[in-house]
Amino acid sequence: MTRAGLDSRTATALIVTLLFWGSAFPFIRIALRSYAPTHLTLLRFVVASAAMLIYAVVARVALPRVAEWGPICAIGFLSVAAYHTLLNYGLVTVGAGAGSLIVNTAPVFAAVFANRLLGEPVDGRAWAGLFVSLFGAALIAMGSSGDMRITPGAGLLLGCAVTWALSMVALKPLLRRFTPVQVSVISVWCGTLMLLVFAPGLPHAVMTAPPAATWGVVYLGVCPIAVAYATWSYTLSRLPATRVAGYTYTIPVIALIVAYVMLGERPGPTALVGGAIALGGVFLANAGRRSEPT
Repeated sequence: MTRAGLDSRTATALIVTLLFWGSAFPFIRIALRSYAPTHLTLLRFVVASAAMLIYAVVARVALPRVAEWGPICAIGFLSVAAYHTLLNYGLVTVGAGAGSLIVNTAPVFAAVFANRLLGEPVDGRAWAGLFVSLFGAALIAMGSSGDMRITPGAGLLLGCAVTWALSMVALKPLLRRFTPVQVSVISVWCGTLMLLVFAPGLPHAVMTAPPAATWGVVYLGVCPIAVAYATWSYTLSRLPATRVAGYTYTIPVIALIVAYVMLGERPGPTALVGGAIALGGVFLANAGRRSEPT
């Protein structure tokens, strides 16, 4: 067994993941102005699959036998097909700030699933940090959206949180058998195949969409998917799922910053206070914890 730790490579992988995922929410909201949720989901992963294919060929990634792909394809269903379809439909009616809050309740679910299914310990400080961060994320949502009305989109985004938490926990055992790159590449390819049910009408949608919207989808496929899925898998291979989950509460903070830069959305004082609390909760959950075996 190796000891997990937040060394420089793991920290870099985690930071890259969080930055790209935080930026995804505003980009999705922009892309949804020109693309239907189903077409956005499929096009994004066609781009991601192509990028991963190029990387796999250039880097000569040794893929496992097709007979071993079954468990990784299950990850593809959870983290690609189910998660992103629910996400795009949910963000049709829910703003980026509130949407990122709802999705990032996933660490709470992940902590429970990891404790029950993987036997990972969840101490009092970790629980306290998780819920402090959740409270901070709630303030961010209220400060950015103005209210917390329950909409159908909110229910879909809650489904995102559950599917992502399940995929996070299911991924941990696979990383003992496969490399992070192998899991990322195969799960994205399998998930993309599942999304081909949304292919009708996609060529026409691409031809009629503004070029800026299409380039935004290309960014969503390459950076938050092709790159970030690999860095996320690497991070999970180095740290316990319950610990990594706490860091994802920074995503609403990043989403607000990117939305301000790209869209001119100004977070109010409540959102800023919420961001500080969310970051404080992450620190509380992780500060002073010793590296744990994986």
